[in-house]
Amino acid sequence: MAIIYGVPASPFVRKVILAHAVKGIEYKLKITMPGSDDATFRQASPLGKVPGYQTDDGFSFSDSAVIVAYLERVNHGVKLYPQDNHQYAHALWLERYADTRLMEATGALYMQVVLGPKYFGKPIDEAKVAQVSNEVIPKELDYLESQMTDGWVAGDSLSIADIAIVSNLFNLVHAQFDLDISKWPKLSAYFARITQLEVFSQQLMTEQQAFAKAG
Repeated sequence: MAIIYGVPASPFVRKVILAHAVKGIEYKLKITMPGSDDATFRQASPLGKVPGYQTDDGFSFSDSAVIVAYLERVNHGVKLYPQDNHQYAHALWLERYADTRLMEATGALYMQVVLGPKYFGKPIDEAKVAQVSNEVIPKELDYLESQMTDGWVAGDSLSIADIAIVSNLFNLVHAQFDLDISKWPKLSAYFARITQLEVFSQQLMTEQQAFAKAG
């Protein structure tokens, strides 16, 4: 069975977990913190970043985008990359955007409100929270709003773009950021629709329960 090294609190690990779930691929999650000196983790991820990955035949590598691309090559079930060339490029771009700009924006709030206090004993910087909530995150949500359609964001079915975007929007749920329907009506409807899917609702509920236990 494949092994995912990391913690679900990471949007990158979350993306890989969701990709496995959507494709119906079994895996074992080995809880591993970024920077861990665990030898098997470091073999998979020499830079110490999560997620690391080990295939069921013992091959190891890392990076969420690489892992999902690998899954697409070896698993011919649900397709996560559009067949149309333009839609394929758009899906790759949105994944890249989610992994960088969107992650930086949502992650800044997530760290301040959730991860810092719960796991690192850091007090919340209210000024930073206000600045990120009022200035940084809205710009990225405005962009996402402009990308929304009545269906999926890249193509005619769920793709890696949807998984990458939603993996980061989970950060806002955990940080109790209001996805204002009056400001972002298309994005709000999209997020409500996709989180009704069992794969996403189950992952969100599992994380919420874990955070509640962490106090």
